[in-house]
Amino acid sequence: MQSLASILALGFIIALIVAIVFGVKWFKLREDKDSKKFKQNKKRTIITLVILIVCLFGSGMAQNTADEQEAEAQKQVQYAKGKKNYKDDKDDFINQYKYIAAATEQLSNQEGKEWEEAIDNSDEDFDVDATIDNIEEKHSDDIDSLDTIIGNMHDADQKIQKNTAAPKGEKEKIHSAYLRLKHFTNHATDISGSYNDFTDEHNEIDQEVADKAEELQDL
Repeated sequence: MQSLASILALGFIIALIVAIVFGVKWFKLREDKDSKKFKQNKKRTIITLVILIVCLFGSGMAQNTADEQEAEAQKQVQYAKGKKNYKDDKDDFINQYKYIAAATEQLSNQEGKEWEEAIDNSDEDFDVDATIDNIEEKHSDDIDSLDTIIGNMHDADQKIQKNTAAPKGEKEKIHSAYLRLKHFTNHATDISGSYNDFTDEHNEIDQEVADKAEELQDL
């Protein structure tokens, strides 16, 4: 279509020049309207004007069609690029998900054991807040690391959510998995409640995260 638009544009220019030439000749012979040359130039001017109009509108329509085809081609290129990016981003997300889930599970288990030991070794004046503070201080490096990594996972999730080439159903599963994982890391990095609540929540969220990991693996 682009080549057709170029041909018609060239035809318009040629027709314009020819129309001007015949038009000038026609005008010069206006005093002799019955002459053969006057009639010929008039006819030729009208014909070239018609051709000029056809080329003008035809060129515009062909250019619009060419622009639409180019836009569609660009859209297809972007879509293909988006599909490839989604596959790479999804694989990275799943790998990071497994790593963070395992690290969070390990940290939460360790915190639970230390809390249990503190209870077993305590007197009647067991201080819950002091125990939590001691556990969090002991694992401050791991907690800071998880906070940073889950922040990166948020960015990875948002990147996938904004990818228009990614299937809607898969994006929903990925986002749901991210929210469960974030809840799990929050559980391990911001300890609260009682020991029983902590362990019950660990068991519940740990299983949920494991289930989400299986869902991700099937994508």
